[in-house]
Amino acid sequence: MLSLYVRFKLFPSTKALFVPHLAELMKTMAEEPTFVSAVLSEDFEAEDELVLFEVWNGSQEEWLSEQPQRPYRAVYYDATKDFIADKEVRFLSPTVLQN
Repeated sequence: MLSLYVRFKLFPSTKALFVPHLAELMKTMAEEPTFVSAVLSEDFEAEDELVLFEVWNGSQEEWLSEQPQRPYRAVYYDATKDFIADKEVRFLSPTVLQN
């Protein structure tokens, strides 16, 4: 199992434009057979920052060999590239899982 932590720093006043694209990406990711869950959260202390937390079955190597090449991701990247000032991505290994 693999977790992804993605912190987006958006350009000011672009969150309302960005979120629908990310929501569509999340909806499409949910159709993937190795997808487990995803949560998008706002940072109360940073108006233009969002955090996406994803959980996938498989390893980091499997994710990297399959997911970045998906055509729907290219559509998302093209649609949102002008909204993102900075992005931090971390691959994490779950140690405790509670449902």
